Amino acid sequence: MMVRDERRFKMADKDGDLIATKEEFTAFLHPEEYDYMKDIVVQETMEDIDKNADGFIDLEEYIGDMYSHDGNADEPEWVKTEREQFVEFRDKNRDGKMDKEETKDWILPSDYDHAEAEARHLVYESDQNKDGKLTKEEIVDKYDLFVGSQATDFGEALVRHDEF
Repeated sequence: MMVRDERRFKMADKDGDLIATKEEFTAFLHPEEYDYMKDIVVQETMEDIDKNADGFIDLEEYIGDMYSHDGNADEPEWVKTEREQFVEFRDKNRDGKMDKEETKDWILPSDYDHAEAEARHLVYESDQNKDGKLTKEEIVDKYDLFVGSQATDFGEALVRHDEF
């Protein structure tokens, strides 16, 4: 992990001074949110899943990352669906494995908005009366959720805004 963290830190350290600014540290912790960090996310994912170290993720490695047979002969339906997803959508060039670009399209889809997804998550988890709006009380009741969220700058937005 030290080698991996050092590699990620050096990528996040844009100015190369080996001292993390707030933005650089955030990029280190949440590399998927920064364009200049996306290659490291793909590299780390491939290293985690590519068990035979051939530089690709084959179908069994892909499934093995999510599901372990544990002696059970019958796969759940969701695993069969994931197998179909791999063949139909993940393996775009149909060579039986995902390369770096195919892996990037899988884990960092270009049509996915992380900020919007996080905002929806915060509202879904906190909106007790399900009216689609958050009151001060609803936010305070789920304060721990908000201080752990990048959408609120890890709670900083709650302190900076008078309405909170």
